[in-house]
Amino acid sequence: MEQESQPHEGQPIDSISLVDKVPVKKRKRLPSLERLRHELVYQLRESLRSSQEKMNNPELSLAERHHWTQIHTYTAQVLNTILRDLQLREWERRLKEIEKTSQNRHA
Repeated sequence: MEQESQPHEGQPIDSISLVDKVPVKKRKRLPSLERLRHELVYQLRESLRSSQEKMNNPELSLAERHHWTQIHTYTAQVLNTILRDLQLREWERRLKEIEKTSQNRHA
């Protein structure tokens, strides 16, 4: 059985989705922590899509659909926390740029 982390032959490692092994558009290199966050966001969005399909599947029992609804809710909470953190970091970065520009004008 092929491991999830192995790329398809001829494909670079960072152009392979860890969720469904479909080649994805190669992204520019980001610092490792930021790259990890973006990969987590991508995987969580894929997980949300998958869990939504399952919770809306009428062929599954009510208990199974309820289980997938709980997973969907938890995943959405985790994704929202990560996105909020990314947004706060971006605001902090912008504020520092504005403060630096303001100090340079008054100097």
